[in-house]
Amino acid sequence: MDLDFANNDVLDQYITISNKLKKRFLKKPNVAEACESFIGLAKRCETLELPVYAGLSWIAAARCEGSLCNNTGETTCLTQSARQLLKAEDSDRQIICETLFGENLQAGLSCYAHAASRFGEKSIFPLCIDLEIVDFLKRIDKIEYIESYLKDAIELSKGHSYSNIHCLELIASHFIKVGDYLAALETFFEISKLIENSLVNGSKSDKLLTCEINCVFLLLILRPSPQKLTPNLTKILEKYTWDDFNDGSLTGKRAQLPRIN
Repeated sequence: MDLDFANNDVLDQYITISNKLKKRFLKKPNVAEACESFIGLAKRCETLELPVYAGLSWIAAARCEGSLCNNTGETTCLTQSARQLLKAEDSDRQIICETLFGENLQAGLSCYAHAASRFGEKSIFPLCIDLEIVDFLKRIDKIEYIESYLKDAIELSKGHSYSNIHCLELIASHFIKVGDYLAALETFFEISKLIENSLVNGSKSDKLLTCEINCVFLLLILRPSPQKLTPNLTKILEKYTWDDFNDGSLTGKRAQLPRIN
């Protein structure tokens, strides 16, 4: 099908469905029917590889679901809209034709935020949305947006130890990528404390080992003075030092280690 013809056809259908929602004298609009039509149009646009139009159709369907007080249907449509708009952003990026202000990205993030706001504080859905956004932002190399979503995910995952540790690991890796080694060190140390304060099983033992080794490497990069080392970090260094710390020659050898820039 010709792309221009498909675009015009979709727009005509969108306008036709929207007109059905207009109030008429002594006649209430059939919102449920319009909602189904918008969903059908959205799916058709997805098949035609028109993600922006699909996103707009999902938004229209979400408005209909909201007016029908269908919270689940509204959030589902908003999430689908966000995914289609981010798909459009990714497609534009791949052909090196990104919009100046990233309209599709901003619209997609807005839809995700609206969807997350429809759930209560105890729902796991907002956390899943944050992680989905982080995964997409990594894929398109928009690292400047990632930290705020990871911090929100950490806050939302408190009380769920495995999820909280996973989110902390993600932000620690992010800090390393952007060169904030001190923040990464503090995060890995926080993870190790969380693991030590909970029941340590096989997988947690592996995570604890990974955290401690990362702390050692980050300390080698940062090279803090002995006075600035906390007792806990000193303990980690001692744990992974094979020589005897009471050996005077060891102190001299450590002092001669080259600084890592």
